[in-house]
Amino acid sequence: MSAPEAEEATVKTPEDCLRYVEEVGFCTWRYRPQTFGIPSLEMATPWRGGEVTNQTWFWKDDLHIERKLYFGMLLAPDVPVFVSLAFLPALIAAQGDIDARTLHEKGLLASNALRVYEHIERVGPTATAALPWPPGSRMLYLATLQQKFLLTKFDLTGRTRGNYGYRWCLCEDAFPDSFEAAARIEVPRAREQVVAHLNRQGAKLTPPQVARLFRWQPL
Repeated sequence: MSAPEAEEATVKTPEDCLRYVEEVGFCTWRYRPQTFGIPSLEMATPWRGGEVTNQTWFWKDDLHIERKLYFGMLLAPDVPVFVSLAFLPALIAAQGDIDARTLHEKGLLASNALRVYEHIERVGPTATAALPWPPGSRMLYLATLQQKFLLTKFDLTGRTRGNYGYRWCLCEDAFPDSFEAAARIEVPRAREQVVAHLNRQGAKLTPPQVARLFRWQPL
């Protein structure tokens, strides 16, 4: 199902959401012009704008925590996306080397982000507030760590207004099967698969555009 075909507003329940993500493989949570026509969950729901956020808020976390799909900031801090488990290995493999220390040595991962990664590597799943963040950088570093498939949400620390929050874990611990499958895909082939898949969904993106979206490093 491509983005234009999703206008029938067929997504009204968490089960519909999961089915939609499995059909498109990759979609943004809400519509963003800068994503070049990549399908959006919002386009398949009867809700728009802030309403889609309110109606689907718990879906994004519950489906991810139940490991039925992947949800995270893969494009930018303000562009969260859903990924099907079938498509996730190709996205992981397309990133190439995602060893945190190697990325840091190459100048692709900030020291403060590496510190957060190493904290969770050492002590296990950790609440956001307990992570060793420097002031004012939390969203930026969380987005970077998610883009590189280093960290992901493990579970919730609360579900009500005022205490809603997350615990974070290593992405490879949360989705081990996806990482094992990714290890069997060569990076150039994975990137070809990602570009082809997005274009089949109506995105019409060139390989360089996809590379910029996902911040792929040259091989």
